[in-house]
Amino acid sequence: CSLVGSEMCIRDRQNTMKLTTIISAFYLFCLLCIQPVHADGGFWLPTQIQGKVHQAMKKQGLRLSEKDIYDINQSCLSNAILSLSYDNSTFSPSASASFISGEGLVLTNFHCVARYLEHISDANHDYVKHGCWATQRSEETYLPNLQVNQLITIKDVTTEITQDTGNLTDQALTQKINENGNKIVKSQAKGRGVEGKIYSLFGGRQYILAVFRCFKDVRIVAAPPISIGKFGGDTDNWQWPRYSADFAILRVYANDKNQPAAYNKQNRPYQPDAHLSISTKGVKPDDFVMVAGYPAQTRQYVPSFALEKIVFKDTQAEADIAKIKLDFYTQRKETAADSLYSYYNIKAGSAANVYLKSIGEISGVKESGIIARKQQEEQAMTGWILSDDTRTQRYGATLLDDMKANYERLTQLNFTDQMFREVALYGANVIPFAGKFEKLVQMEQRKSKNVKTAMKGEIRKLKPLTVAFYRDFRPEDDKYIMKKMLAYYLEHVDSIFYSTALKKVEKHYPQHLSAYIDSLYDHSPLRNQESMLALLDSVPTQGTAALSQDGLYQLSLGFYLVYVEKINRLKQAYQNKNMKLYSLYLQAYAEKNKGTQIAFDANRTLRYSTGKVKAAVPSEGVIYTPFTTVDGMLSRHRLYAGNKDFNLPARFVKLIEHRQPSNYFSQKVTPTCCFLTDAHTTSGSSGSPVLNAKGEVVGINFDRIWQGLSSDYETAGNEKSRNIAVDIRYVLWTLEQYSRSQYILDELDIH
Repeated sequence: CSLVGSEMCIRDRQNTMKLTTIISAFYLFCLLCIQPVHADGGFWLPTQIQGKVHQAMKKQGLRLSEKDIYDINQSCLSNAILSLSYDNSTFSPSASASFISGEGLVLTNFHCVARYLEHISDANHDYVKHGCWATQRSEETYLPNLQVNQLITIKDVTTEITQDTGNLTDQALTQKINENGNKIVKSQAKGRGVEGKIYSLFGGRQYILAVFRCFKDVRIVAAPPISIGKFGGDTDNWQWPRYSADFAILRVYANDKNQPAAYNKQNRPYQPDAHLSISTKGVKPDDFVMVAGYPAQTRQYVPSFALEKIVFKDTQAEADIAKIKLDFYTQRKETAADSLYSYYNIKAGSAANVYLKSIGEISGVKESGIIARKQQEEQAMTGWILSDDTRTQRYGATLLDDMKANYERLTQLNFTDQMFREVALYGANVIPFAGKFEKLVQMEQRKSKNVKTAMKGEIRKLKPLTVAFYRDFRPEDDKYIMKKMLAYYLEHVDSIFYSTALKKVEKHYPQHLSAYIDSLYDHSPLRNQESMLALLDSVPTQGTAALSQDGLYQLSLGFYLVYVEKINRLKQAYQNKNMKLYSLYLQAYAEKNKGTQIAFDANRTLRYSTGKVKAAVPSEGVIYTPFTTVDGMLSRHRLYAGNKDFNLPARFVKLIEHRQPSNYFSQKVTPTCCFLTDAHTTSGSSGSPVLNAKGEVVGINFDRIWQGLSSDYETAGNEKSRNIAVDIRYVLWTLEQYSRSQYILDELDIH
């Protein structure tokens, strides 16, 4: 076994414990999935890898025992798998990682920590552009707000959660479950920096408790420059072939008792009970692999009518809006003289990421026939219910028809909710910024005795936020995005969801929309930092009327008011009905498929997926071979000369051209960069270690190919689904040949 001990985590919360209990069946239908026991399909909880699932994995090639993967009483593989999150967001991880040394070294992707590297960069040290290579531990640099989280234990608590619930329903049931859950978390999640959460699985039929140890003192040890770590940039995103050395190495620090602690120079490297070893044998076609990490969300169990609306309405709108942003920011990027990791590059990259993912999902669902297969399954479900009087009485003769009818009404609200997020939260920057002043406006209207004191305190908070906002605020960009977003909203959203201010905008659409928006911006105190700071200074004597009566402020706040007063309230009623219908549906599905293994959809908990190193045929006449090499990287660099996405440092080019003896590749072997596998991954799987049959690290997962993105809705038989991993030997070769961080190599368990 590759385990050399085990225990890990990544962020400190000062003995705070949190319980989040999800009991909404409507929410669960997006999270859960039932599948036959095929170990190469779906995500498996560590506690599920036993019995039939473990036997299926062994047939594929796995050489680890059940207890090697998870054992509640001793260190195991699962203790070495980590999640990365923003500070105080233990249960909303953004990426995955793993412990790779007994001194707290952590392996993840470069792109997962780039934002944190940018934050600590300055004019003298651009860690994104030039990379970060510590030569000794004293040079390891603290990354503020980054948190590493380790699963300590996971256990079934269904009996304890459902105790004394009897015949309780609705609110009373929720309240009792939360009471029981709080008791469980308080009794189990003990210790400094320890947090617990309870997850509801399969409509409340099963509850699990996950306990994490969380560390805040996380430091960067090694990261390549972006030209190497993100070689190919946005051009190659979701594409194959790939050549990115997409890795970063962190270190977790703890106090003198080896416990999570806030950043302190006196902290010591954390000593986990377990970490992964690294294999230098590489992989070949059809080799068994296992990916371990914290995938965010898949929707394997979405009914046909819901999938159709999600993909062809919601996801299509997401693609449309992303394309608007992509075209605009790409044009800006091409005329900007900024560095590679500039404002416009980031904006264009983010939009391109969403756009490619969206069109990949849409085309994948169209081509795969998923909806037709689901419709057949649903017809079979209805026939099975109607074939037995007891089942008909239990589930109802029109269960699926009722679900579909209710979802038809709910889908409009879901779409409008999405438009609120795209336009108000992720559209023009001025909208969420204006929302920060609503509290100040409301304070004045209360007319309480201490209102002026409270307002002065709020003003003190708002001033630094104002300065920070306008540092990156570009009025002309914001106007453009506002015009495009409003036009899309007016064209696609029912007028019952228009605020009073938006109805004024509608009168000017489409002929005079541009001029009207220009006027709103040009006459608003929100137009620049100086006017907003002047307004804040005037509030104690003149009040907030200059803001509350401003057209741009009213337009911005109108989206929030409509969401609270109309969208959210209406949605709740339909969701409540959906909860009951989907709960019945899940029960019926479980009964019909009794004896099959339940593989739950991704929901940000630790999961394992398995597969093989495998080529792909994503479209007619196109074959993706499973490996790329540094020679291909060099060819791409030369082919796209002048394109910033394919720049390489001159010294790195020389290393490829004049290869020196290496401990990881012989001179007769061209170093491999990346490889493809058919293991299941999704958002959040970035940074996951890719393991061989013995549980040793052979790669780091970092992307998928866009043609297979429909695997989020169906894994079985998806021959186009491939994940992309950087070869761990390429990481070691880069550390050995290019970096200054040689001391890292001496610390690793390399075989």
